[in-house]
Amino acid sequence: MFIRHRSIWRSLFVIATLLVFSSALWADEEADRSALRKISSTYEDALNSNDLAKLKPVLADGFTGVMISGDEIKSFEDLQAFWKKIWDLVGAGGTYHVKVVTDQTDFFGDVAVSRGYSEEVFHTAAGKEFAFRPRWTAITRRQNGEWKIYRVQGGINPMDNPIVTEIVGRARTTVGAIGLVAGLVLGFLAGGFLSRKKSPLPAAV
Repeated sequence: MFIRHRSIWRSLFVIATLLVFSSALWADEEADRSALRKISSTYEDALNSNDLAKLKPVLADGFTGVMISGDEIKSFEDLQAFWKKIWDLVGAGGTYHVKVVTDQTDFFGDVAVSRGYSEEVFHTAAGKEFAFRPRWTAITRRQNGEWKIYRVQGGINPMDNPIVTEIVGRARTTVGAIGLVAGLVLGFLAGGFLSRKKSPLPAAV
């Protein structure tokens, strides 16, 4: 009887220990997820306010990435150069807004792999609006006790890219205009040639 009670108490102790350990792990993971959510908020704030300096503190040493345009960046300075190129296209007076949505994050010790999408809208100075929904993958790692962005990779469906659609539309308009002008010129030349061919020769004196 004593042995049975002893076995029960031992089982209860093991269960209680596992519960405490699991609660601690859950609390640590929730704290990590909260830290990553703050990084997402910092990213949104930096881009929406067009102030990338806000993003620099959350970039890890050796930070790299590939943007949705295919541009590769290897430093904060590269990121600044890319962002300037984007704003040169948008033009003075244009606006931009981004919202980051995380689908899932998996933790591997001091490394986290997240994936999701972002809702991005550009309004150019010329009055054009371009809405994107690119997919992204981000690798963050704990550096000196703080989570920071180590690698980002963005991608967008090239068949559903509003800028590509705009460029193709412009190309079609340009080709159509060139074809119209060419047709008018050829028609004018042909008309002149035929009228000249039909004109009677002057009578000999």
